[in-house]
Amino acid sequence: MNKTHYSILIIGGGTAGIDVAARLRAKAPKLDIAVIDPSEKHYYQPLWTLVGGGVTKKEVTEKREADLIPRGVTWIRDAVIAFEPAENRVRLRSGPSLGYDYLVVCPGIQVN
Repeated sequence: MNKTHYSILIIGGGTAGIDVAARLRAKAPKLDIAVIDPSEKHYYQPLWTLVGGGVTKKEVTEKREADLIPRGVTWIRDAVIAFEPAENRVRLRSGPSLGYDYLVVCPGIQVN
């Protein structure tokens, strides 16, 4: 990763993070937007009640994260381990820090 600063940094590649990224990209195509999420899989959680009820299988709720990241948005496959709001930065698990003009935080849940 060579870039160290983004106009908009979105933490979380779930439905909320992807939706925010897509809407911002559509309204302001020149903005430099990145989504930070380490997961290779995206789960459509509203269907989980049907999975629990035996109506559908978990695999139906699963998609590749790479297929859902909006065109023109950078996907950073990493996790945020620290917020540095006074400096407009977040620190990644892999070591580097990323700067931002605006931060959107919607990390969702962790599937265990």
